[in-house]
Amino acid sequence: MTREEFNFATSDTAAGSSYSGPEWRRQLDGERETVNNSRRPPSQKPPGVGCSALCVGVLVAVVVIIVLLCISLIVVYENEGQVVAKVDLYDVELPAEQTVWFEANLAELRNAFRVVDENKKRAKNVVLFIALDSAAASPGNPRPVWESFPHLALLRPTTSDGAGSSVSFNPTAMFCGIEPRHQHTVGFDSAVSPSDDCNEPPNSTHRAASILQWAQAVGRLTGVVTNGELVQPTPAALYAHTPNSSWLYAGPDGQQCPDVRTQLLYGETGRALNVIAGTLPCPEEFCREAFESAWEGERLDADTSYKLATELKELLDPALDEREYALGLFERQTLAQPNAFHDLTVGALHVLDRPEGFVLVAIADPSVPIGAAEVDAAVKATLRKLSTVLDDSLIVVVRSDAREGDAAFATVHATGPMSHLLHRVHDQTFLAHFISYAARIGRFRDADLTNFILQMV
Repeated sequence: MTREEFNFATSDTAAGSSYSGPEWRRQLDGERETVNNSRRPPSQKPPGVGCSALCVGVLVAVVVIIVLLCISLIVVYENEGQVVAKVDLYDVELPAEQTVWFEANLAELRNAFRVVDENKKRAKNVVLFIALDSAAASPGNPRPVWESFPHLALLRPTTSDGAGSSVSFNPTAMFCGIEPRHQHTVGFDSAVSPSDDCNEPPNSTHRAASILQWAQAVGRLTGVVTNGELVQPTPAALYAHTPNSSWLYAGPDGQQCPDVRTQLLYGETGRALNVIAGTLPCPEEFCREAFESAWEGERLDADTSYKLATELKELLDPALDEREYALGLFERQTLAQPNAFHDLTVGALHVLDRPEGFVLVAIADPSVPIGAAEVDAAVKATLRKLSTVLDDSLIVVVRSDAREGDAAFATVHATGPMSHLLHRVHDQTFLAHFISYAARIGRFRDADLTNFILQMV
């Protein structure tokens, strides 16, 4: 029986990431050219200076010791982080039905050993995909690209009562990093209880800032796209604050407690969104037209370039690269079509991919039938679009399966800057703080001067 050496060798001192996932990561590391240093001519002893043989010997010994110390330090530095494992790999004749699995998993092992490099750069761009209780994988479909991402963790939903019963994932917890007391509030902390009458406005100090608000505060572009309703609690937690999650299009008092739609149009965070795309099926007639007209008026007043998309295919127009804002409100049946989620994501990236960086949240609505392959297509398109800046771009995919019920954990797959911080089971609130740290936004924002310098680099 013959055998061969199966050698793993990785280093975290190599330039860039050595991880090369199938289908999406091209090999970025090239062979380094060998540079020969020219030798300096030996220095000549100045006239009149003499030294005994003993003096010369001591001097030579000191020089040799210093050289050896320098060499040892260089060797230690260059080998720091090296992980080398050499094992015997026996060559066994197996039927083809078994060989294919052994070869595939040897490749998996090699990739596993390569995932030692840690990208500790600031995430200039962040794309967060949310597919909770949706996008179930179909048997026989190829593995989605996020399963090739080097880092993985679990998100755990927390309980809302003392009985220990699990609840579904809360968007305020995930996007704002704080756990609210009630499921029916959006964008508020636990000090605010659900309200049906709005006798007085909730204390604004208890508003919970989201990852998009943090990003806007440091000059990043922001966007939210969904194949569902833009004012539902999950997207609403990114830009709105309401004590009643059912106040989507109207509330008891528009001044004290504005509805979610109003906050999307005129709220501090909603008004600053560079990309808004989804559906807005409000009950009154001409609701969508009224929203589009008001939004367009805001853009004209601010003298900014924009695109008002009336058809989904308009989001694929490369000319969007030159627009600062884009709005796309579509019918439900349009967003239920194949590739709709892909088109929403690509259109948003056309607008957002700029030197100042961005944060985009793409939400797959669980009420809209969609396959994992469609989300996979959107993630792959994102990787292609950002292929030249992947080392500066954090891509995160949050997934759960509706068949597991409310008690299920969600998986978080990530690649890019600081993705190695995802490594175990985390509370759902960790997602916002992880993104905040990776992108240096929120409480981790860079100082103004540092932030300016980093943007110029």
